Amino acid sequence: MRLIQFLTPDHREKWAQAMCAEISTFSTERKAVIFALGCLMACFRFHMEMEISPFKNWSRIMQDRFTISAFIAGVTACLTGLAYLAVSGAPDSMLVINGMALVAGILIAMAVMVSVRNTNGFVTMAAVTGSVILLGTAAIGHAVEDARRWVLIGPFFIQTSLIFLPLIALCFARIQNIWTTLAVVTAGFAIAIQPDRAMAAMLFAAIAVVCWMRPGQWTFSAAIVCAIGLLATLFQPDRIPAVPFVDHILWTAFDVHIMAGLALWIGCLILVSPVFFVPRNERSAIHYTFTACWVALIAVAAMGAYPTPVVGYGASAIMGYFLSLIIVRQVPQSDSVADVTSPGFPDTDKGESPLKNSSPVFAP
Repeated sequence: MRLIQFLTPDHREKWAQAMCAEISTFSTERKAVIFALGCLMACFRFHMEMEISPFKNWSRIMQDRFTISAFIAGVTACLTGLAYLAVSGAPDSMLVINGMALVAGILIAMAVMVSVRNTNGFVTMAAVTGSVILLGTAAIGHAVEDARRWVLIGPFFIQTSLIFLPLIALCFARIQNIWTTLAVVTAGFAIAIQPDRAMAAMLFAAIAVVCWMRPGQWTFSAAIVCAIGLLATLFQPDRIPAVPFVDHILWTAFDVHIMAGLALWIGCLILVSPVFFVPRNERSAIHYTFTACWVALIAVAAMGAYPTPVVGYGASAIMGYFLSLIIVRQVPQSDSVADVTSPGFPDTDKGESPLKNSSPVFAP
């Protein structure tokens, strides 16, 4: 009991006293020990809340209903994919790589969420950085059958578009200015010359959602460029053959077992379900853009020889799903009003309210 009182933060002192009193009422030592362990875990949680919450109460991350449900959906879909790979006879290396991508994606996303404020400057910098990486991949990346979509990192082939394109689309959904628009245009051009029909379709679907919900000169321009990029990919040959455990698995899984096929489809539905955990009147363009990105990727994977995101083999989509949650997370009102822009990225919407391009605070 002394340990509980020692570890409990000052603002939880009354709680600690009540728990110690509760422990003394147990008739058996076993029950008291179990209850005490639960109290110690609660003390650890209180300290974590103090570390990541400036208001020393429930963390902002834990208050964001959409982000939490998206994390849970991503983990569930990825575990479903791992189960499919295991029962379908995939090499053990595929399970290891997907599992490592899941852990790395969660850890990186959580680290950035805790340590970096989601300001307009950070969002703009993320969009521009991602577009430069995609353009570099299209220029000097690894090519397969004239398609230059991958970067070779050690023994791993990383498809950079699956990591950065959803991130860029979400950055544009959060703030529309000349820099994020240039990032979208650059990304669309890079995808068109790779070429990659699936990712071009995803980008167009996401930007079309932003254009529909936030019409303006930047969104219209970006949507037109993305549409042209998608058309450009359709007129170019796509000779990359289907890869086992990556392409067509939404249909071939039924050859393994009917439950395997149903599980993958359910995993895909779970992947795009977080938007339904936010009340309709509190959903923003960011919520719908996030959903559009992954619905589009699932749709093209069902129609052609394109990677099935998260539930299929591939670390890039898993990483991209969790990293995109960095931009999806809610922006506290204090951060939206007192925003900070990065050096070299001036605010191009000076005549507008600083809240104009920020999503509303989500439900707790």
